[in-house]
Amino acid sequence: MNNRNKKIIKYIKENEYNNFHFRTHNRNKFDILENFGFFSISLNIIIRIRNKKLNKVKLLSSSSEFINNYQVEYIELYGLSLLLLMKYLFEGFRFNSFLLIITYFSVFYEKVFKFNSYLSYISVIVTFLYLWSQFNQKHFSLPKPTGQFRTCYKQIQIKDKYSTSVSVYYPCLNQNQNDIDYKWLPDVKYSKQIYERMQLQFKWVPYQLIFDFGLSFLNYITFKASIEQPIMNKNLDVVIVSHGFTQHRNAYTFLCQELASEGYVVFSLQHTEMVYPWDLKQTKILNSGNKPEVMEKYQNLRATHLNWRCEQVMNLIQQIKFGQINDIFDNFNPLSINLIGHSFGGATVLKVAQNIQIDSVISFDPWLFPFNKDDFLKQVKGRTLILSKDINRKFQQVFEPKLLMDFLKNNNVDHYRIKGLDHAYPNDLTFLFPIEMAVFGELRTTTKVYQINKILISITKKYIKSQSFNNEEINQFC
Repeated sequence: MNNRNKKIIKYIKENEYNNFHFRTHNRNKFDILENFGFFSISLNIIIRIRNKKLNKVKLLSSSSEFINNYQVEYIELYGLSLLLLMKYLFEGFRFNSFLLIITYFSVFYEKVFKFNSYLSYISVIVTFLYLWSQFNQKHFSLPKPTGQFRTCYKQIQIKDKYSTSVSVYYPCLNQNQNDIDYKWLPDVKYSKQIYERMQLQFKWVPYQLIFDFGLSFLNYITFKASIEQPIMNKNLDVVIVSHGFTQHRNAYTFLCQELASEGYVVFSLQHTEMVYPWDLKQTKILNSGNKPEVMEKYQNLRATHLNWRCEQVMNLIQQIKFGQINDIFDNFNPLSINLIGHSFGGATVLKVAQNIQIDSVISFDPWLFPFNKDDFLKQVKGRTLILSKDINRKFQQVFEPKLLMDFLKNNNVDHYRIKGLDHAYPNDLTFLFPIEMAVFGELRTTTKVYQINKILISITKKYIKSQSFNNEEINQFC
């Protein structure tokens, strides 16, 4: 690569970084302006509706001047246009933003076609629905870690045939450094992966453009961590995290930062696998009534992906054990190696523990469909905890309870079913995307997100340390 191309790439990266931070740092100011703007527009519409003559309407910002209806209409139309532009610049869109679009077109068509109060009523109702959804979607960032240590974050790439990207969360040496914003979403193809997974799961799915639009806000989600600095101690316990299907290495940042704030070094790997690799019409795998030969073909594919995942995890373990990450942490010596996985990642860490000795393994609601028959018979090597949901949800039939029972029959592991646990936990999306996940059937309730995540993290910490669970945690077991 010549110097000119290097300069161009550097310029693009710097501008992308600056643009990202400009948007994230000004989002709070925009939230206030956005809600005030919608409230003002709604009141303007209400006043126009209640004015029986519809000749003149009093402007909210003045107690002595009156303006014509067409001026109010222009204020509403351009006001909404400005809000849409600002939402794009500072926050991105989510699925409830379609309400905003409906409001915009209601005002526009009323002005063009003179529908008088009908679309005014619609725009008022939709505007307040949007405001209600905004107030109920409070999380545009993740909760701060509660441990005693400040946490650092860095991205690395390990030397293996997959060129695996890894997010590293670790306790800082200097506890007084300033925090900065890090981008939560490392992959711009995330919405496409979610769309493809939905295509496998449901008989009808909207166009991908809908997902690109409704998930664009994730590009602006950030989490705070200290600027990169040396590790607190060269002798610490290690936790390796394996993410779920179609997820990414930062998708469990809340869990990873909590562990790092307690003194653990957490490595979260990026797995890459195809979502649907052949004719989609023949691979509606997660719907009932699939042909046995199709299911067998699909299982063989996911079994191959599971082996790839296990290779990535075992390669990282070897590099950590034999000091091959000195370019990351000089002379680092792991006191223990612990594995945590969720869903497909839960199956990954269980299979790794069947092949090599691990200090402790925690698997959140593992997806054992990719296991071959022989895998159910192998013993795990090390203390193992499996936490599963209390009931099988309507849209989660693929997580066949019998598979877990078959695994537990041949393995002496600790297994608890957690009250209120849905398969989505402990993914960060339970904080960032709760209402939509409830609509899609991934969550039963949006009111206990923090409570359930907190319980899971508390159980995780104590199991790694071989500590007893308290009454609050035991009461969550079924």
